[in-house]
Amino acid sequence: MTRTAELIYEVWPEAGPLPEEMEPRALGSTGPTGPTGPGGRTGGPGHSGPTGRPGRSGSPGRTGPLGRTGRSGALGRSGPIGPVGRTGLHGPPGRTGPTGSKLAILKLGRKWRGLTCAEAPMAWFFDVATIRIPDDDDAVQAAIDPLFVEACEPGTIRVLTTQADTPLSGSVGAHVNAHNQVMIRCPPGLIRPLSVTIMLAGIRRGQTERFPVFTEEQARRNNAFWAQATGAPAMAAAGK
Repeated sequence: MTRTAELIYEVWPEAGPLPEEMEPRALGSTGPTGPTGPGGRTGGPGHSGPTGRPGRSGSPGRTGPLGRTGRSGALGRSGPIGPVGRTGLHGPPGRTGPTGSKLAILKLGRKWRGLTCAEAPMAWFFDVATIRIPDDDDAVQAAIDPLFVEACEPGTIRVLTTQADTPLSGSVGAHVNAHNQVMIRCPPGLIRPLSVTIMLAGIRRGQTERFPVFTEEQARRNNAFWAQATGAPAMAAAGK
């Protein structure tokens, strides 16, 4: 169990009395103020000199005559308008090419071979895990990988299959609870211990639409994208 810690702040101890020689003195122990001496005489302002006579202004110059404006040349004649070109006809749009395959290409034996990725109406994520059931328990619970839980839409994770490592006379029940734990219950009379392998499935977070709709142009680009990964231009060409 996680305990809650409390922050403890250090408090300084209270200061004791000051020494006698450091006791503050009362105000007013200063001696009386002496008399103010007489002020000096202020000098008078100096005399301003005489102002000189202003000089005579010159007469303005004569304005020159205006030049004559030149005549504008005549406008040239407009040339003839050429005929309108014919509008070309657009051809019909090409057919959408086949969907490019999404592959995992591995070297198997002496050749590189492709494994086709699974397709589904919705974006499903899958995970496989094995749970060990002790010899003294009929029911166990185990937490799902938190990264897988984070990758999936809340409430969509479920158990698809369960497979024990020994033959059983009954089936092993398994489901996912509200705390993202796998609950497994064994049939009565089951010989234990044993291991149970389960497959989990969850919808990708934020991808809850079934059969999402796209345009034909988006389909073309999608096909071209997967085709260029394997260098197969025939897949990307429309109508091929």
